[in-house]
Amino acid sequence: MKSESFDWPAYIQLMEQLLNVPLDDMRRKEMEIQLTRMAALAEPLMEFPLPQRQEVAGVYKL
Repeated sequence: MKSESFDWPAYIQLMEQLLNVPLDDMRRKEMEIQLTRMAALAEPLMEFPLPQRQEVAGVYKL
């Protein structure tokens, strides 16, 4: 996922509704800035190739 192609304002609006946490315009804009930064930081990690046999996360069973 390229961070510049993601619709952060729509995501923030949806999360506001789902979590019932209303934000003012200033906080929405700051949230968009911070999410864009985090997505850019995560991008190289998401592109790092894992070997075929490497598990992405542990699987726990009861």
